[in-house]
Amino acid sequence: MNDLHEKAKYLDVNDEQQERINYIRQIFSEVYKSIDETCKTNRESSLVYTKLEEAQFWAIKSITREEKING
Repeated sequence: MNDLHEKAKYLDVNDEQQERINYIRQIFSEVYKSIDETCKTNRESSLVYTKLEEAQFWAIKSITREEKING
């Protein structure tokens, strides 16, 4: 069971990558706050959050996978 597929493994990040991940999270946090302040809760705003969550996920994932692709 310890033989995980490469894509399923946790990847350690270096300090520089962690700083960039934290920056991405901060920027997305500001966008989430802006949506909270300007949009009423409805189906469309729920879709906004879903798409933002997906974009944040992929942005962070791209940072964590850099060394595997470029290394």
